[in-house]
Amino acid sequence: MRRATSTALLLLTCGAVPACRSPRVEPGTTVEEAVAPEDVGGYLAAMVAALERLDQPLVAERIFFPRPDPGEPGPPGSRDLEIPVADGVTLHARLHPAGPGAPLVLLFHGNGEIVADYDDLAGAYRELGASLLVVDYRGYGRSGGEPLPSALIRDSHRVLSYLRDRVLGPDVPPIVVFGRSLGSAPAIHLAATAGDLLAGLIVESGFARTLPLLALVGVPVARLGLTEADGFSNREAMRLVRIPTLLLHADEDRIIPYEDARLNFDACGAADKRLVTIEGADHNSIAAYGGRTYWGAIAELVRGAATARRGGGEER
Repeated sequence: MRRATSTALLLLTCGAVPACRSPRVEPGTTVEEAVAPEDVGGYLAAMVAALERLDQPLVAERIFFPRPDPGEPGPPGSRDLEIPVADGVTLHARLHPAGPGAPLVLLFHGNGEIVADYDDLAGAYRELGASLLVVDYRGYGRSGGEPLPSALIRDSHRVLSYLRDRVLGPDVPPIVVFGRSLGSAPAIHLAATAGDLLAGLIVESGFARTLPLLALVGVPVARLGLTEADGFSNREAMRLVRIPTLLLHADEDRIIPYEDARLNFDACGAADKRLVTIEGADHNSIAAYGGRTYWGAIAELVRGAATARRGGGEER
């Protein structure tokens, strides 16, 4: 799988919710402060309203690094999907089925990555007994449109709806949403707001705070008057998560500091939650260094989510 190598390409991005309008969250006020965590509808409205401040070209051109698809066919047994998310805009996704009734991992990839980068990993998920579906964001791979923060939030919900209504059939298998780096935002926000439709959440190299990432890629946050309340609010969204949750993070990650994993873990509202630290790895080498620890943790959550929700929390 291709892993972005420049600092800029290693940022991340965001999530997706239904289009809605509400009074903008005032600067300096977090979404958590503006909306009670139990008020999911209000949370979504506040989230979308806040993200509109990031939808300006100066921000989007710095935080998104779309890459075209090389146009090669998917591996044998895979299936390419075109998912409509707006008038004239479809997202490209690739499904690697594992068999009838197998749990499905819905994966939102990192920045600078595309669905084809995960073709070689499909076999590993099949060995776990899981199907894999990877989705490209607007403007990435074969997807249409232009990437915008608020679109990522909205589109993830449309992807989930399309998947359940048009792809999986009447007997929907357990769905585990997985977000890597940039993809941690859509994954976390789906788990927070559509958790009743999901069996588990996996976050790899996920971020808790937005402003440090914007500054990292050169967004003039002070000049634009941006605050953390204008960001993706992953940590606040984690407070709404109730489904089994696994966080994977490298202790030498210089793009998304390990502290962000701790913040997300502590905020997570799930009774069944686990933080797995991959020692000696960085942002891009986490899977390679993780080996059995990495894949064993994923296998435990996927297989557990396919049967029953476990109680209790665990940290490692």
